[in-house]
Amino acid sequence: MTAAGLKDLYERKRRVMLRRPWFGRTTAQARVRLGDTLLCEVEEGATRTRVDQSADDGGTGSAPHPGQILRASLVACLAIGYRQWAARLGVAIDGVEVDVTCESDARGQLGFEDVPVGWQRIVVDVCIASRAPEADVRRVVATADRFSFSLANLSPAIERIHHLRVVDPEEA
Repeated sequence: MTAAGLKDLYERKRRVMLRRPWFGRTTAQARVRLGDTLLCEVEEGATRTRVDQSADDGGTGSAPHPGQILRASLVACLAIGYRQWAARLGVAIDGVEVDVTCESDARGQLGFEDVPVGWQRIVVDVCIASRAPEADVRRVVATADRFSFSLANLSPAIERIHHLRVVDPEEA
């Protein structure tokens, strides 16, 4: 979809939800089936996703492990959000790259009392190719991050470091 099409789509959604706020409320459900191994088949609607642990962690390594799925969801959500908010704010962008590094300590999952479970720090490196003024691109990223579904669902205890590079599309 073009930037103009995205802007129009989200403006129409916004107008409808101003009149009918209940249209914005959703419920989603996922279901998993786990047999005698750690290989899972997750169902969400018509979508099926296989998730497994690595062989080092007792799985077969035949599918991405939950941490990979979570990181993939985070970077995809951020990249999509940057594209959508750029369109909504009228800032032309030519490309988006997002890298995320998540730091954790496996001892937490093993029950060590003084070690937190899960990510302790995430570093988000964003590179956006655009001819727009850098201040406009920074406004897009700040707005998208503020309204990011994925970031909102992460624990506030996780230290977050965010880097942004804006490059000319010819250099990307």
